[in-house]
Amino acid sequence: MTLSLSLHNTIEKYNVLEKPTNQLYEYFKTHPSLYKTALVANHLFRAVSMAAFALALPFSIPISAGICFAGSLFYRLTVETHCAYKFALPAFAGSIALPMGQTALADLISGVAFTSMSTFALALVSSLPLTAYFAYIALTVNHDVDSRR
Repeated sequence: MTLSLSLHNTIEKYNVLEKPTNQLYEYFKTHPSLYKTALVANHLFRAVSMAAFALALPFSIPISAGICFAGSLFYRLTVETHCAYKFALPAFAGSIALPMGQTALADLISGVAFTSMSTFALALVSSLPLTAYFAYIALTVNHDVDSRR
């Protein structure tokens, strides 16, 4: 028996997450709305994490974005081909959309955007990437969960 097979068998033997994972899977099968909520939260977590990673890189924004895109694309082409859900490229898109729409969203919520028509129009235009990202996630998650039933 090879070392890698021995390690794999040991991990499988002592996998403490197998039972809770299967229980959660069965629960989500009967509660699709909750499953959709969990997937949306996962998408948002990954997007926020990618945005934080891009900010932590010691490069300019375009270079950091290029690194994040290349990493996301590589992950999508190599690892995610075997996964039911695709998170890498949407997380990258979200990491771009979140900072772009952050100020606009804050202005809309606080009411600053409503002081004039021009500030309102600017806030709406600035929030378009964020709106498109949220719409993409909502529609994709809805389709993925509904098509598995």
